[in-house]
Order: sequence, then C-alpha cells, then structure tokens
Amino acid sequence: MAAGGALRIRDGHVSLRQSALADASDAPLAQIAELAADELALDLAARRVSVGRISGRDNWLALARAPDGRINLQNLTRQAGSDETDPASPSWQVTLGALALTGQRLSISDETVQPALQQDLTLEQVDIGALGSPDKVPVSLTGSLADGGTFGLAGEAVLPAGPAELEITARGLPLPPLVPYLPDVGPVALRSGTAAATGQLTLGGPGPEFRGQVTLSHVDLWDTERDEALLELRTLRVDQLQASAQGVTSSKIWINRPVLRAVITENRQSNLSRFGPRDVAPVTDSPVTNDGPGPAPMRFAVDTVRVSRGTLHIEDRSLTPHFAVSIEQLKGDIDGLASDATQPARVALNGRIDQYAPATVEGSFTVGVPREAAFKLSFTGVEMATFTPYVSRFAGYRIERGTLDVDLDYTVTGPQVTGNNRIILNRLVLGERVDSPDALDLPLTLALAVLKDSRGVIDVALPLRGDLSNPQFDYGALIGKAIRALVVKAVKAPFTLLARLVGGKAKDLRTVAFAPGSAQLPATQTEALQKVAKALIARPQLTLHIHPLADQNDARALAQQALGAALGQAAGEDDDPFEGDADWTERLIALYEERFGNEPPAVPAPADTQPTAAEQRAAAARAGRERLLAAMAPDAAALRALAQARGEAIRAALMDNGVPVGRLAIVLPAEDAPLQPSATSELVLAGS
Repeated sequence: MAAGGALRIRDGHVSLRQSALADASDAPLAQIAELAADELALDLAARRVSVGRISGRDNWLALARAPDGRINLQNLTRQAGSDETDPASPSWQVTLGALALTGQRLSISDETVQPALQQDLTLEQVDIGALGSPDKVPVSLTGSLADGGTFGLAGEAVLPAGPAELEITARGLPLPPLVPYLPDVGPVALRSGTAAATGQLTLGGPGPEFRGQVTLSHVDLWDTERDEALLELRTLRVDQLQASAQGVTSSKIWINRPVLRAVITENRQSNLSRFGPRDVAPVTDSPVTNDGPGPAPMRFAVDTVRVSRGTLHIEDRSLTPHFAVSIEQLKGDIDGLASDATQPARVALNGRIDQYAPATVEGSFTVGVPREAAFKLSFTGVEMATFTPYVSRFAGYRIERGTLDVDLDYTVTGPQVTGNNRIILNRLVLGERVDSPDALDLPLTLALAVLKDSRGVIDVALPLRGDLSNPQFDYGALIGKAIRALVVKAVKAPFTLLARLVGGKAKDLRTVAFAPGSAQLPATQTEALQKVAKALIARPQLTLHIHPLADQNDARALAQQALGAALGQAAGEDDDPFEGDADWTERLIALYEERFGNEPPAVPAPADTQPTAAEQRAAAARAGRERLLAAMAPDAAALRALAQARGEAIRAALMDNGVPVGRLAIVLPAEDAPLQPSATSELVLAGS
C-alpha cells in the first residue's frame, strides 16, 4: 500500500482459466481457456495501469457489428448502468506491452450488409510488440478460416493506428463471403472461388496501399435471374498490382481458361446488357472524391491482359431451333487499358470456332468518352450447318452443307458504327424447305445461283451503318437487313450483279434487239451475248430462258419483204425504190391489178396543184402499195417462226461462246398472245 492507503502493484501476474464472458444481453462474448497478464503494474491513485506482456491459448472471442455499425466490444468501455463518466475524475492511463496468442478462435458477424456476414477463423499464432509504443514494433500473425484458406501478416507497425509496413500472404481464401461488400453489378451471384495474395500493405499517409500479386481461382459467376452459368475462371492473376485510393494499376493480368456465356434471350435481349461497368476516371496523384450519392469512379491502368485457353459460348434462344456456337482455345492480349490513356487500347485474340475453324479479332478501342474503336474479326471454314436456325428463319431452308468465311471490319466513332462485312460461302447446298413467317418470299435458289461462282463460292460485301445510341439498335437486324437487300437484288435485278462481274450495262445483257423482220444478230448484240456467256460460265448453277419476240414492226417488215419478192426485188435491196421510178410504179400497179382485179384507184391531187399524169400514177401506186402490204401481212405462224429463229440465233451465239445447250431454253410466247407494237427479246435467269 502506498502512503495514504492507495493501492499499488508492481511485477504482478494475473491469469484467467476456463472462464466464460457474456454481454449485458447474456449473449456469449468470450470463452477463455487460458489468458495471462505478466509484468502488471497498477497505481490506483494515479489511475494508471501497465501490462508488460499478454499471452493466451485456445481462447474464443465473438466480434459482432450491429446494423447501426456499433461493435459489441465498445459496450465494455462503458461503466455499468451509465454512459457517462465523472468529468472531475482523471482518465485512466493504460499501457499495453507485447501480445502473444496461440490458437485464438474468432466468430465474426456483420449485420451492416445483406446477407449478414458469418465467419469463423482461427489465429494460429499472434505475436505483436508493445501495443502502446510510439515506435514501430514487430507484428506477426498467421491464421486460417473455417471455410478454408490461410493468411499471414509480418512486418512492423505503430499500433494501433499505424503507420505500418506489412508483408501479406494468403492462400485459398473463399470469395463468396465477400460478395455483400462488392458493388451491385446486376443479377449475379458469386457461387465459388478462392483468392490468394502476396505483397506489401502500407498503412498511413494518404491511405492504405497494397503492392503485390493477387490470384483468383475457380471463380463461378451465376446469373440469378436466368438461373444459369454466366462466367467461369480457372485463374485470374494480377501481377505487380498497386491498389490505393488513387486507383489501381497492374503490369499484367493473366486470365486462364475463362468461359463466358453470351445469350440472346427469347425476347431478343442480350443477357450481358444487364451487367454494366462502373464509371472510370484518369489515374492521378490526387485521391478520388465523390460528391454524389453513388460509388466513386474507379481509376485504373493495366499494361496487358493476357487470355489463354478461353471459351466463348454464344446462343440465340430467340430462334427455333436455338442457335449455338462456341469459340474455343481463345488466346491473346489486350494492351494499354487505362482510364487516362492518350492512345487506344489494342486487342489481338485468336481461337477456333467449334474446335476446328480458326477465328481472329484484332483492333483498338478507347476506354473513356468519346468512344472510339476499330475492330477486325475473321474466321474461316465454319460449317454452315451451325447457322441453320438463322437460315431457316430468314430463308426458309435448312442447310445441307457448306462452309463460311467471314471478314468483318468495324469502326466506332462516338455513337456511330460503320462496318464492312465480307462473307464467303463455300459450296453452300440448301436442304429441305421449312415454314417460317420471317422467310423471304423469293426464289432463293436463283439468288444463290447468281451469287455462286464456278468454284461454288459466294463472295459478297455487306456494308453496315448504325447508331449505338438508338435504343432499337440491333446488330443482328442490321446484318439481316443487308443480306435481305442483297438477296432481293440478286432475284429482282440479277443482271445488275452479273454486269458488275463481266462489265457492261444490265439492260444490254438482259435484252437482245434485232432489225425488224430479221433473225440475224447485229454485231453489238453478238458482243453483249459474249458477256452473257462469260457470266453464265462464271455462274454454273444459272440456267437461261430465252424469250424471243416478234412485234408489229416485224409484221410490217415481213410484209415488205414479201412485197419485194413479188416485185422481183433482190434480198437486201431497198424496199421502197419506186419513188420516182416509172418502171417500179408500173410493176406495182400491175401486181395490184393481178391481186385485186383492177388498178389502184386514183388519188385526188392536193388543192392548188396540177400534177402530171406520171405523178398521179405514182401516187396511186403508193396508195395501192399499202393495200398490198396489208394483204401480204404474215400470219401468226410466220411471226412465231421468226421468234423461234431469233431464239435459235441467241442460243447458237451463247453455245459458240462455251455455254452448254442444257443450260439454255427457248420459251416462245403463247400462241394467243397479242402482238405488241414494239418489243425486244429478253433473257431470264433461273437457278438450277
């Protein structure tokens, strides 16, 4: 006892064994197997206590955080029955020395998050220097979680608030318990996964900072809304990670065996559209501030993201049957990801579609706004049967066989996207026809025959343009629209496409003009038919229907030829030589008299004229000539024979230029078809 009766203790020792503690509500707070305080000093009058060393073994402690954020141990600092202390009494001075614990078990609960955290862990060994020292003291801690995983800290720290320099090691820590502390990114659940880390944690200055490596393993993200897998990762390793209040940087992120499922749902919405990234901001030396109620924007920079052995499953469930394709063995790099990058990030990935068809993606994109991107995607030798759901819906046919090569080149500037799509179909063969309300009501076999070359290859370019800011933007619909336009053009204007192939104008290839009454091809038409033959040879699945015609001009020309023959006119001679020729006039009048039994009637002379007798006789001959032509007009059989001869001339010209006769058909007009004033022979394409 000190003078005045005040209690003093020096070099004391206190121990507690096999004890239990509860809080005011009688909830278990601690179970003590063995706890000791050595080098205890107490001065009651000075209200001062110091403990040189605290040690314990196999104890248990409950740490609970209430919904209002208050921790249960805070209640122990209050005086029983009162939340206030006597302001006249000096506060206690407590000095704690080294701490050594073995087998310390903790039960941690946190009701500030939903669902509430419940986690049991064991601190296998805790060794901490003087807790109350103003200088750095050694800190060493190892532990394990009841759900699996180990962790450790080693270093120096000024306790309890820092600064501190600690080496961190962690292996196999379960990730699902951390989900309540992550930002809400949509209807997704982290069903499994573990974390490992090695590095240095620094406390103090502008805030905590971690430098080191973090690895996530066997991560499984589940789409809770659709109750299906969304993303799986074998490992995700972040090298040279630096994380602080100023942002997150890394030299390389390794992603091994990721499996992502991208699904077009039954209502034609993307399953990924429900999961959006947070806003980003540049990496700077100033801490992130956030004046709004939402989470602060994340600042980041990653030199390289490397993907290996990845798989992308793509499904379209809006189709019946469903469409599904997988890009497997996906590997490559994404370089230059940063929220403050002055140059676009670069991407180069390659893989295989359904294990055999090579696919590549190359391009660049900006992370911030304004959005800019340029991508080139290509894949080769994809079995067209994979795309049967799409072809069945929009074309009304199944696919029997064929392969697909695609080269896509896209540029995004702000909300505007432009693209050039080169699509190559190799030896495409349609299967059976199927009913589809969206199918084109067009002869698809003709379109394919127009587009397919002599090797059985269809090589087309499809430009695309759209507005990403438009809520109705649908990439698939744009592609479908472009393909539909191409097919419609191939069916309704096939010669336009063939003219691009062989040169010339579509009209010159589609029609064949003859001189009136003639079946001989003019030189210009022979040249045009040479181009038609070239096009047919280049498109071996096309057949050609030749529609030869004869019109009223041909009927008059044949009548003129008959009249000339009756008058003894040589073939090819001018058919109207009688003008001013007295001999021809007499021969015409004689033929008229022979046919009709009298000379042609005289033609009244124009007023105020006095024609000579020869002029009056010539005028009568001209009038009689028109009656003779009407009488000598060819019948339907003669005109049909002229059309047939024209068709044979066209066919012969095409055969002379290498087109097999089996691909050519002459289609004469119906026998009762009316004779048109003017018409040209036409060529009509068909698919074989």
